[in-house]
Amino acid sequence: MAADRIVHVHLLPDLLPAGALKGAVAVGIDVLRATTTIVVALASGCREVRPCAHVEEARALADSMRLGQTLLGGERGGIKQPGFDLGNSPREYSQSICQDRTLVFTTTNGTRTLARIAEAERAVVAAFVNFSAVCEALRHDGRPLHLVCSGIDGQPALEDTLLAGAFVDCLSDTFEMQLNDSARLAWDSFDNHGRVLLGALEVSQGGRHLQSIGMGDDLAVAAEVDRFHIVPEVRRDPLRIEVASVGISKTHWQK
Repeated sequence: MAADRIVHVHLLPDLLPAGALKGAVAVGIDVLRATTTIVVALASGCREVRPCAHVEEARALADSMRLGQTLLGGERGGIKQPGFDLGNSPREYSQSICQDRTLVFTTTNGTRTLARIAEAERAVVAAFVNFSAVCEALRHDGRPLHLVCSGIDGQPALEDTLLAGAFVDCLSDTFEMQLNDSARLAWDSFDNHGRVLLGALEVSQGGRHLQSIGMGDDLAVAAEVDRFHIVPEVRRDPLRIEVASVGISKTHWQK
């Protein structure tokens, strides 16, 4: 087994200490739904995703780009914004819509997390739908690791915590880990709830909200472990997300 590796979980991006990402690998997590949707959009043919913190910023960026080659997507409170092409449902991002287009994207919680993790030496976008591909990448990179959860409305989110815990569980076979308390909490949460993933998403605060606004079908998509074998990474100048690697990966999901 490899030498000790720092593996820290941050249940909200605001809990990430200043300077913690220097020389580190960061993983951005927003299972319901930003990171799930980003993975689906890239797997469906989008060239890149341009995350924006604010709705007006996203509108301005989309307006400045070439008409016909850009999609404007995202939400506030789970609802697609006026004038947007798409919302934040992964079910909307089909190949016929996404192929060879740039997605300008803004969401309530997730895109703020992605901007934060761009400070890391390497920043990866993760969801359950690309779990094993990300696991494989993390197992071959021994730098300090920070798993950054987006949460919901300023509170930790069960679904993000579960995914962070699943990564800790996966890496426990490869590294002796120096865990912070949030990493231990996430690991315990995954151990207790990860085997009934869809049920856990359904009872989570975010899951119940999606069901209340008629978007409950997104939960089954978000719980589709290892549907895709891509690792999206955050690039800087300009801030964007691109597919860094593609390939069939060994499953690391413990059923």
